[in-house]
Amino acid sequence: MSKWTPTLFLIFSFTIGYSQKYIKPIIGINYSNRWLKSSLVNLEDSLNRHDKFKGFAMLGVQFLFEKKPGREFYFGIDFCDNGFSRTRLNYQFLDTVHPDLGQIFDLSQGAQKNAVFTYHFKYLEIPVGCNFQFTPRHKMNQYTGWFNISLIPQFLIKHDLGIFLEGFSINGKNKFSNKTSAYTAAKTNCVLQTGSRFDINLKGNLWVTTDALFRVHLLNSAESSLETLRLYSLSAILGIRYEIGDF
Repeated sequence: MSKWTPTLFLIFSFTIGYSQKYIKPIIGINYSNRWLKSSLVNLEDSLNRHDKFKGFAMLGVQFLFEKKPGREFYFGIDFCDNGFSRTRLNYQFLDTVHPDLGQIFDLSQGAQKNAVFTYHFKYLEIPVGCNFQFTPRHKMNQYTGWFNISLIPQFLIKHDLGIFLEGFSINGKNKFSNKTSAYTAAKTNCVLQTGSRFDINLKGNLWVTTDALFRVHLLNSAESSLETLRLYSLSAILGIRYEIGDF
C-alpha cells in the first residue's frame, strides 16, 4: 500500500478545492461469477454447467467532490469479496472431496452425495471514478440520479475455498471453510465499473443512496494448470451520503 501513498495524496490535493464534499459509507452485495477458458473443451463445457453466481459482501467508505454542477469525482477504500460456486454431483464411497478432508466413508444410501464449492477472492480496493447527474437539476433538493464510470485498483487479501456437503458428512461435519483451491490468484488487479446511482434526500445534508453496478476484472483473476478465469459481478449497494462542507 505504501507505493500508493503519493497517488492518494495527489488525489486528495486535487480535490481539496472542490466546493461540495460528501462522505458516503456503503454496504452491499456482489452477485459474482467468472468467465473461464480452458485448453480442454470438454472440461470448459462441464465447468460452465456446474458453476453459478454467488452473493458476496462488500463494504467501504467513499469521499465525493462536486465543483461543476452535476459532475462528481470520488475515491475511497473498500473491502470486496468476489467469487463463484461450483457443484460436483454424485460422489461415491471412498471418493476424495478435497485433499484436506480425505476419502468418503459415509455409507448412507438415503440421498445422493453432492458438494458445493464456494471460491472466495477477497480484495482491498481503492475506487477512483466519476459520476454524471442525469436527473433534472431543479429536483436535486429531493432526488438525484447519476451515471457512474470507475477504475478500481485491487489488492488481494485472501483467496480460499468453502465446502458444503449435501447428503453426507466427513468426520461428522458438512461445512468447511478456509480450504486451499487449485487456483493461483493474481495479487493485484483492476476493475472496470459502470452503472447508476439514485439518491433520495432524507433531511438537509443527509441522503440515502442506492447503486446498481456492473464490475469486471480487466486482467485474469486466477489460473490453474488447465484453466484461466476472470471475475465479474452485478452489485447492489446501499449507502448514506452526508455533505461535510468546506475543509
